[in-house]
Amino acid sequence: MRKWLVVLLVLVLALSAVGCGRQEAPDNTGQNEIAGNNEQLNEHHEQREQVTYPLTVTDDLGREVTLTAKPARIVSLLPSLTEILFALEAGDRVVGVTNYCNYPEEAAQKDKVGDLFNLSAETILALQPDLVLTGRSQTLEEQLSFLENNGIPYIVVDPQSLAEIETAILQVAEMIDSMERGQKLVEQIQNDRAAFDAKVAQIPQEERARVFVMLDTEALFTIGDGEYLSEMIEAAGGINVAKDSGQGYFQISEETFFTLNPDVIIATFPMREEILAREAWRDIAAVKNGRVYDVDGDLVTRPGPRIVQGLEELYNVFTDR
Repeated sequence: MRKWLVVLLVLVLALSAVGCGRQEAPDNTGQNEIAGNNEQLNEHHEQREQVTYPLTVTDDLGREVTLTAKPARIVSLLPSLTEILFALEAGDRVVGVTNYCNYPEEAAQKDKVGDLFNLSAETILALQPDLVLTGRSQTLEEQLSFLENNGIPYIVVDPQSLAEIETAILQVAEMIDSMERGQKLVEQIQNDRAAFDAKVAQIPQEERARVFVMLDTEALFTIGDGEYLSEMIEAAGGINVAKDSGQGYFQISEETFFTLNPDVIIATFPMREEILAREAWRDIAAVKNGRVYDVDGDLVTRPGPRIVQGLEELYNVFTDR
């Protein structure tokens, strides 16, 4: 039973944070690159502040999808996309969300359409959406054929790195005719991120915390290079000690865990007391020094508008604030 729950956890985290970008520890060069990307981003969308329909967009699977009119009834199948929609002040047009869409509070009050493993086609059709937003997931794609059969457009928006979050926000803003709000939101994120990156750049490389992500204490699942949370760790001034041990989500041996000997252990759901109580781990630096933290899994694993809040949470943990 425990093993099945671990597998479920890994799949849920993969769906809510489908990041595969790589990022070195931020420095001034990185800030310049971000600024350059932002200029290109704004220039690309500048001419489309006034949206007209029919509107044809190319989603993150390369599919061309045409929206015949401004979407008025939207179903979101990814928590990060739900957060984007509400941040764009389009919450009144959201009619359905997944069981995991819990932010903002208003999102949790929307009709539930199920989750990755148990999507309710009947509920979605009853909501009569004119747009369904989803992430990239083979499991979901296999379930969404009923939308096409009923003439309901679905669009895949799937940011896979920190740098792609702003593009995703503007993509959604364009689809729903909310470009002015989208531009303001992206500008705020850019400003907050620049200030945050400048703060992180002051941490010498040799003083950066060596971090291990604990997903399960029995099976010792963690994350390596190529995952969104791994990139978040690096951007927040830490070093993912498992990044060279594997790609994506994987299992390590206890011997490898001892060898990695992290300074900090973070868990995306409550495990701190369990970890600190493990007698066999008492000599691991993070355990010995009490630097084991339960962090807000939603903040640090969802590529969405709360990106800087997630980075701040990790920064405070890594700098012991």
